[in-house]
Parts: sequence; C-alpha cells; structure tokens
Amino acid sequence: MGQVAEATSKPAVTEGPAPTRPRKGPRGQVIIFGNWCKGCGLCAALCPVGVLEIDRDGRPIIIAAEKCTACHICDTHCPDLAIVVKRIEGA
Repeated sequence: MGQVAEATSKPAVTEGPAPTRPRKGPRGQVIIFGNWCKGCGLCAALCPVGVLEIDRDGRPIIIAAEKCTACHICDTHCPDLAIVVKRIEGA
C-alpha cells in the first residue's frame, strides 16, 4: 500500500505591524453636576452609545459607564456645563 500525501495550505505571511485590537473597558469617565443641570435632555439624546438616560425627574443618569468612548458630545452640547467627560488613558 502506498502513502497518500495530503496537501496543506500555509497561512499567508504578511509583513508590517500587527493589527491593533479594540480597547476594552471604558475610555471616558462621565461626571454629572446635578445641581447645575436644568434637565434639558440633550446629553442623553445626543449620546451615540447610550451611556446616559433621563430619569423620572428629567435629569440625566449614567446607565452604561463602560460604553463611554470619550467622544465629548454630551459635555460639548450641555448648555449648563453640567457634564464633564474625562478621557481615561490606557484603558
């Protein structure tokens, strides 16, 4: 009986830097100054990842801090300067 050689394919070798992996965990920390907020709701309406939600009193609350990408849309558009987003380095 003879041997049967199986064809094996080798993965393509690419040169250059390894692909970057997406960051895990929060990249931004949201701070809400409740006594400055008038409850307009802009921050929650504009947040692209759903970090903020409006509570029953019409005030923003943080419901998903781990989703914050530090895009600064909420604090940039807050007319009361009641929100600050701090970028978390190395996250």
